[in-house]
Amino acid sequence: MRIPPYSRALLLILVAIAAPASAQERPQALTQFLRDAIGLDATQLALVERGEAVVKVIETQSPRDVAIFGIITASGSRDAYVRHLSDFERSLRTPARTRVGIFSEPATLADVQSVNLERQDADDLRKCRPGKCDFKLPATEMTRIQERIDWASGDQRAQLTAYARQRLLDYATDYRARGDAAMVVYDDRGNVRASDAFADLLAQSPYVYRYAPSLARYLATYPRAKAEGVRDVLFWSETAAPRMRRTLTVSHLAVYSPPELPGTTLAAAKQIYANHYFEAAFDLTTIVDRAAPNGSAEIYLLVLRRFRFDNLPSGGLLNIRGKVVGSLKDQMLADLIRDKAAAEGRQAR
Repeated sequence: MRIPPYSRALLLILVAIAAPASAQERPQALTQFLRDAIGLDATQLALVERGEAVVKVIETQSPRDVAIFGIITASGSRDAYVRHLSDFERSLRTPARTRVGIFSEPATLADVQSVNLERQDADDLRKCRPGKCDFKLPATEMTRIQERIDWASGDQRAQLTAYARQRLLDYATDYRARGDAAMVVYDDRGNVRASDAFADLLAQSPYVYRYAPSLARYLATYPRAKAEGVRDVLFWSETAAPRMRRTLTVSHLAVYSPPELPGTTLAAAKQIYANHYFEAAFDLTTIVDRAAPNGSAEIYLLVLRRFRFDNLPSGGLLNIRGKVVGSLKDQMLADLIRDKAAAEGRQAR
C-alpha cells in the first residue's frame, strides 16, 4: 500500500512528539510536518505557537472523500484532558449535536427514547426502495418498513419513530456481540458495506497501523481483541450542520494510551451507521505532552477527520463539495477552540 506524503510525515510526528523536546525548541518533526506536508506558512506556524487553531483540508484519493486536519496547543496536562474526554456524558454533548444518547450495557429502550423522526423522514421512508432512497438502509430494512408500517393510519411518523428506536437498539446490541460483522449494507445507492468503507478510510490512515497497532487491532477486531486501559463508548447522535440535512449517526469511540506511544493518548471515533450522506467516517484526536518554556504542563491537540460521502459533486453553480468542505472546516475550527477551552478548564466563548 502506498503511503501518502502527509501520512508519512504524521508517522514521524506521532513518534517524535511523544518524547518531550527541550524547553527551548519547537519539536522539529512537528514543524516539518506543518510546513512541508500541510503547507502552513510562517504566519500560520506562528499562530500554532501562540496557541491559535489552524485548520487545513487534506488531499484525498477519492473525490467522494474529505479529510480535514487541525492543530492547536493548550495549557493543562494530558491526563486532565483525557479525564474530560472520558466523561462521556459531558464530553459528547457538543453544540453541533442537537441530540446525543449513550448506549448502556446492555442497551435498553431508554437509551434511544429521545430519537424522533421528522415529518420529512416519514415521507421519504414511504417512498424508499432499493437503489432509490433518501435514507441509508439495507434493502431488507426497506422491505420491512413497507410491510410493517400502516401507511393509511395517519400516525406513520409515530410508528416509524418506534420502529427506528427498536432497530437502533438491536443494532447496538448486535455490534457489541459481533463487531464489524454486524455493520449494515447500504442499498440506497447501490450496495456498500459500511465495514468495508470504514476499513478503506482506516487504510488511508496508515500511521494508526504503524505506530499504534494495538489501537488499530482493537478497532478492526472488536469485540474479540482486548486493549488494556481502553475506555470506550457506543453512542448515537443527531447533527444539524449548515447546508446539510439533520443526520443521525451511531459511533464507537475508544480513548486509549497505547504502550507503544508513551506520552500520547488517542481518541478514535468509528462511525458504524449514518442515515444520510456518510458511507464511513473516522475521527482521530491525538493528545501529546508538550514541553513549555516555563516547565508548566501543556499539550498538542492534533485532529484528523475523514469522511466518505455517498455523493459529493463539485463545480458548477451549486458546488456541493465546496460548500460541504467549507462547513466541515468551520466545524473543525470551532471544535478546536472549544477543546482548547476544555483543556484549560474554562468555557468556550
